[in-house]
Amino acid sequence: MDSPFLRTDSPTPLGSLSQLTNSTPQYPTRCIHTISQEDNNSVLSLVASRRYLFSGSQSSQIHVWDLQTFTLVTVLKGHRGSVLGLKLSEDEQYLFSSSGDGTVRVWNTETLKCAYLIQSCHDVGDIFSVVYSDITNKIYFGSQNTSIQWYDFADPQTHGAINSDIPLIPESPRKLATTINFFEDGEEHDEEDRIQAELDKDVIKCVIREKNVCSNAHDGYLYCLLHAKDIPNMEGEVLISGSGDGDVKIWAIESNGIKHVHTLKGNPDKGVLCLALSEDGYLFCGVQGGDVQIWDLETHQMIRSVMAHSDDVLAVSIKGPGFVSASADGSIKIWSEGFQFRESLSDHQGIVLSSTTTANYLISGSNDHTIKFWDIPSYSSKSFEPFRRSSIGVQEAPTSDAMLYVLEKWVAMRTVSGNPKYMEECRRGARFLKNILQQLGAVSRMIPGACGRNPLVYGKFIGKRSSSDKSIPTVLIYGHYDVIAAENEQNLWGTDPFNMTGKNGYLYGRGTSDNKGPILATIFAVNELLKEGLLDVNVIFLIEGEEESGSVGFYEAVDQNKELFQGVDMVLLSNSYWLGEDVPCITYGLRGVIHATVSISNKRADLHSGVEGGAVSEPLIDLIHVLGKLVDNNKKVLIPGFYDNVRPITEAEERLYDPIVEWMQTSETAQSSTRAHHSTIVASTDCKQNCGKETQCKISAAKDGVLDAQKFKQNLMARWRYPTLTVHKIDVSINNPTIIPRNAKAAVSMRVVPDQTISDICTQFEKYVQDVFSQSNSDNRISITIESAAEYWLGDLNSKYFKAVENAIKEEWNMKPLYIREGGSIPAVRWLEKFCNAPAIHIPFGQSSDQAHLHNERIRLLNLHAGRRIIKSLLMNLPNLKD
Repeated sequence: MDSPFLRTDSPTPLGSLSQLTNSTPQYPTRCIHTISQEDNNSVLSLVASRRYLFSGSQSSQIHVWDLQTFTLVTVLKGHRGSVLGLKLSEDEQYLFSSSGDGTVRVWNTETLKCAYLIQSCHDVGDIFSVVYSDITNKIYFGSQNTSIQWYDFADPQTHGAINSDIPLIPESPRKLATTINFFEDGEEHDEEDRIQAELDKDVIKCVIREKNVCSNAHDGYLYCLLHAKDIPNMEGEVLISGSGDGDVKIWAIESNGIKHVHTLKGNPDKGVLCLALSEDGYLFCGVQGGDVQIWDLETHQMIRSVMAHSDDVLAVSIKGPGFVSASADGSIKIWSEGFQFRESLSDHQGIVLSSTTTANYLISGSNDHTIKFWDIPSYSSKSFEPFRRSSIGVQEAPTSDAMLYVLEKWVAMRTVSGNPKYMEECRRGARFLKNILQQLGAVSRMIPGACGRNPLVYGKFIGKRSSSDKSIPTVLIYGHYDVIAAENEQNLWGTDPFNMTGKNGYLYGRGTSDNKGPILATIFAVNELLKEGLLDVNVIFLIEGEEESGSVGFYEAVDQNKELFQGVDMVLLSNSYWLGEDVPCITYGLRGVIHATVSISNKRADLHSGVEGGAVSEPLIDLIHVLGKLVDNNKKVLIPGFYDNVRPITEAEERLYDPIVEWMQTSETAQSSTRAHHSTIVASTDCKQNCGKETQCKISAAKDGVLDAQKFKQNLMARWRYPTLTVHKIDVSINNPTIIPRNAKAAVSMRVVPDQTISDICTQFEKYVQDVFSQSNSDNRISITIESAAEYWLGDLNSKYFKAVENAIKEEWNMKPLYIREGGSIPAVRWLEKFCNAPAIHIPFGQSSDQAHLHNERIRLLNLHAGRRIIKSLLMNLPNLKD
């Protein structure tokens, strides 16, 4: 009879896995987010609570990550060796960590502080694994010296009692080896000891007693421990241990210690490195060489040895009806309930050292310093095409977070406006949004746009009415689903711009920030209120598909459907960004814009400059003369009357700049280090020489006294509240260095502010350009065309709505927002104010480094979820606002 320990064929033998590589699952497992450990060290251990992910590092630190936003919360310091094992108490109040320094630490998961330091009375070497019994209130650990040891929290030491019977802690030979070194200065170790003492000043130190040691539990290193209750054929608590000797042992936990019950005899050449136990009594053992051994604890038989990997199996987890194995070969493999191979994941660029699971994710850690979050679909669920039919519910989406799943699918749709080749994709994106609104409880439809242009999407959530007859407020939320093209930026993007990628707490992809992410966060906020029975307002969504192309056809489409927009009390949008990275903002003003084309031409053909040069009036030279007299060297627009109606600054308005200036002078993150979004506020020569280092530049300049408060204010006002004129480009009829073009035209824009009027500025511009051209005595002709125009918008900061928004933001971020204006324009805002006879409120979700319109556009998950909660809070409080 063959030995059961020989490496036998699995249902999918290793040698035949290549036959399966072309068989892609219909809904493959997706890596939804990647985070990098701050210390750039290997991720040796992982465990997750409902709130946090804890990752143990080779550098002795434990990183704590927020599971909703994938951002770093804090770093737990105390161990002096690699963190090899992590375990949570069942109530998740305590985290237990074991280390290569031969200690176990107990951390309070609320305060994220170390409460206890537990050491052995022996030199145990590395402590590879630790478990905790909530019933006996004891921790158990397995170590390099082959022992199993435990500490009873009923011991008086737990409460700080110091008795003469407490065992002495032996000096570790490894510690002595590092401290007795005649070629090193001892001061470095003294400093380390001082820092360690400071970290542990409030930590209760406990020593394991001799009676709580089971020596020589195995004949090899004790790599893994598992705690279980009521396994087959055994009632009560048990320990299951795996060792480098190849054996697995089962121990009964008794009041006075542990008792060996059974040995699952293994192969001494295949040390057991990790363990996992399924609910139906199967024990999965990851072993050296790449196998996963599967034992039936009912019969104590190895029923399968799956040839899972080509190198050591370092982690095994139960997920769904099957199991997941991770290996030193760099792969993660998913197996079915019947131990059939399902899928291989190879995104890590190194050895996969650890894994854990939550209700939502499989999480893996590697020596490539990264942690990856995997969304594993249910293989038993029926197939469907998500979000194409109204009969498909959002709750059926194969993901833990419906909002992020929907955003991922929406970002994948290339809804680029202004380009005919994307017209069908835009329509698909609009239909997708309409279906999402319907599934989340809104009445939704598509509104036709201009001929050959993208449709608008309309959706209305009906709020519940109180017993009184008083009408409830109606909020109109405006946004856009179209995006800027990204095909010319492919070499600059770190990832595919239309494949949303999560990394270090940010979502990367075209439209994540502008404007699909904020739109969905707002929609899901309304849906949450609806589900909770707290939606006491009507909410109308109006999402256009031409914003990036000048909102062509928007006004006409809305006006033709005015019956859908009756009784609006407030217009709400989120289509801009914070001034920096760390302080929330409210946008209360936008400049208007006039786009014009100045064209100078003649009836002649294009001429050769060597033949006709000097004998004819050249359109390009005439155009340059005209453009050169639009703005002087001090950036002042020379058009007569251009500044006549600009609203004077008041004391109240000037005071709004004071907190902004104070923040910019004191905050280390006042300017993004990844985008020159506000770089012109700093205008000193030294700063210009430090291009790309805005924050350092700002701090340096402030120290030199260059950036005084008044200069900050002047720079901000120049960007936000004063009018400008810009020449964007010049085109010629033929682009050839020897030819005199017969036609030259320039694209010009003017940003207008309160209380300039579009008609007056257009008239003044046209007259002045004609006058300047007439002075040239040219025989060419000039034409001036106003291409488009949009009014400025300025909110009323004294209105109840702005106060309500400020309160909602303060409640979320625990700080008062900065009131800012934007130098750019959103044409629909002022038009909707007039159309609805209702004030507009603008709440930026994103940070200044979001890279909207640029490569690597992104939004921070923290901001996306915070924005959702802000909208939710605002809408909840809206019916109770007093004038």
